[in-house]
Formats: sequence, structure tokens, C-alpha cells
Amino acid sequence: RLYLPSPSALLYNGTIRIVSGAGNCPPSQSGCPSGPPYGPSNNSGVLLLDPATGSITRFTLSWDMFCNGMVVLSDGRAFINGGSIQYDPFLGELRSSIFDPSNNSFTDIQNMAHGRWYPTVTNLGDARVMTFSGQDNIDGGTNKTVEIYTIGSGWSQEYTANWTPPLYPRMHLLPNGKVFYSGSTTTSRLFDPNAHTWSTVATTIYSGTRTYGTSVLLPLTPANNYDPKVIIMGGGSPATKTTEVIDMGASSPKWSAGPNMSQARIEMNAVILPTGKVLALGGSVTDEDSSTKSLNADLYDPVANSFSPAGANASARLHPSVALLPPDATVWVAVGH
Repeated sequence: RLYLPSPSALLYNGTIRIVSGAGNCPPSQSGCPSGPPYGPSNNSGVLLLDPATGSITRFTLSWDMFCNGMVVLSDGRAFINGGSIQYDPFLGELRSSIFDPSNNSFTDIQNMAHGRWYPTVTNLGDARVMTFSGQDNIDGGTNKTVEIYTIGSGWSQEYTANWTPPLYPRMHLLPNGKVFYSGSTTTSRLFDPNAHTWSTVATTIYSGTRTYGTSVLLPLTPANNYDPKVIIMGGGSPATKTTEVIDMGASSPKWSAGPNMSQARIEMNAVILPTGKVLALGGSVTDEDSSTKSLNADLYDPVANSFSPAGANASARLHPSVALLPPDATVWVAVGH
């Protein structure tokens, strides 16, 4: 059984790394995880799943990575940032670690200036790693700073934004090296990781907050001259089925209405397929309400700017499900309730 939330990443050897558990779950809380792989060091653990064979390898951790942010580095190792130092109210962990799939080992690195619970981590174009948002280690407030990690050198100073991001700010690295913030709020922004400055880009058509929707940087190909377009989908409770697209290669980028999905979705997932199309799936109309589950899957074609039916899930995939693309081009969907 996977305990939620379960941040996951596909590794170069085809295995899927899953952080599964909250070691800081208080004894008074019913349903706290117990038994392997939880403990004995801090009652939280990691699973490595081989989707080809179905085998699972379990091992424990020296600190609680529950609710971390994670990216895969250019050398194939996984970079794990933040986690939990307190269960409820949630306080963010200051630590980070690098996981090496060649020997299943963790190497802890320099601490950040302040903690982050549910940070968003983004690979930059020069192999540095940027972290943003997440709840801090002081009072659980949202961390407004950017910190940048350089492999072998450590973390930069904090670069404080003049605005407060949501959790899950949906960041995308653009070909020009800047990082685009696409939501969930109505104002979109751009971060320059060299000048450490923010600029305002555009305002969404949808007037509400796309809470727990999703955002995808569409494939950059020779056919589209590597033009960076981003699509945002769903979000809100009750959720919307609307989408919007922005061309970040335009001289004055603006959000334009995209096609509607077949169902409204909050807590949804989206996966880019080898064809360049995007599979949108999961979620529900009302947050964490399985009676309003959205079972239909929709296939988005960026060239035609249209959706087509793509089957349906057998089970509800609500908070916080995950979907990944294994090497055999299937789509792996897990957890959620």
C-alpha cells in the first residue's frame, strides 16, 4: 500500500521511485503507517517499483522526505528537496538529498536557508536546480524565496519574490533560460534565474484560481521551431473543464481559450506521450469527492488544438494520484482515492 502523498519519478533504469509515508504522523492520528518500509529510523520510507516485472524494493530513510519536491538531474540521479519536520500543522524540512539509482543510495547535501513542505523544483538550462514555494519551517507560511542549487557548490542565497506563490506554482523552463510560472493564480509571471528578477506576463481568461489543475509545456520540436507553448487545464472546486494556451515565443504573450476537456477536473494529471500529444486524466468535479469522479481520459493534440476520447479509468484517481510514462510508452497511473 502507498501512503499519500507519494511523490514519484521515473529513473533512467526504468524503475519508478516513490516516497511513501509520513514519519511525523502523530500517535493520536488514526491510520498512521506502520511496518516496513516505515522505520525504524524515522518511520518513513521509499519504494522502487519495476513496472516491467511488478517487483518492489523497499528501504528506509534517515529523515522524513514526505511531501518533497523532486526532479531527475541530467546525469540520471534524482534530486529530492524538502519534506516534513512536523505533521499537522505542516512544517517544511530544510534538507535535500541526491538519490543514485546505480546503487540505491542517498547522499545528503547542504541545507537550504529555510524549510519547504511541498516545494516545486525545476531543472535550469545550465544544470542548476531551482526551488520555489513550499511551506516553511517556522510557522507553515508559504516560502516566497527562490534558492538555486549548483551541483558541487551548494545553495545560493535566498531571492525573495515581491508576491506570494501558491503551493504547486507550475514552473516551466523556457528555451531562453527563463522560468515561466503558469498558475494556479490568474497572473502569470516569468523568473530570470541570472538576474533573479520576476516580471508579469499575462492574465488568464478563467477568473478563478485553478487550484490543483495542471500545466504542461508542450513539446519543443523542429516542426514548431521550438516555440514554447504552455497549456493549463482544469482546477478549482467545483472544477472547470476549460483549458487555456499561451505562446511564450510571441512578442506579447497572451492566454487564449483552448478546447474543453470532456469532464471538469481537480487533482488531475497530464502526461506527454511519444507522439507529442498530451493525455489528460483523473480528478473530480469536487475536490476529494469520489461521487463526482472524472473517469474519462482525454487526448490533446497540440497541432490541431483539440481533444479526442482516450478511454476511461476503472477507478477514481483523486488526491493525490500520479501518472508517468514508462519506457514502453504505456502510462502508469497510481494511488488516489
